[in-house]
Amino acid sequence: MSPTKARVRGRWVGIVLAMIGIGVCLSALLGFITMLWNNNLPAHDGANVRDYYIVVGRSYSQGFTVGFFLCLFLTLAAVTVRDQVLSFRRRRAAALRLSSSGRPS
Repeated sequence: MSPTKARVRGRWVGIVLAMIGIGVCLSALLGFITMLWNNNLPAHDGANVRDYYIVVGRSYSQGFTVGFFLCLFLTLAAVTVRDQVLSFRRRRAAALRLSSSGRPS
């Protein structure tokens, strides 16, 4: 396999992985937001305030983690798509130069 085909295949793998990751993160984020919206925080057994804040902190840390990975996968998708678009533009410009001059530049 040529290096160009390997790069293109790698870009498509990156895009697919990013889309899968974005889908998983969005579904987890939707679950977190729904939990907050419906006020369905996990029940805490203790009657004191400290235990309540520990439960709330764990819930928000899960939301933070999901948000972090959502940003990570969005960045992966953006960088991969940008690389693909720049490669396409370079190939198109090279083809236009070749067709206008009749020889490669």
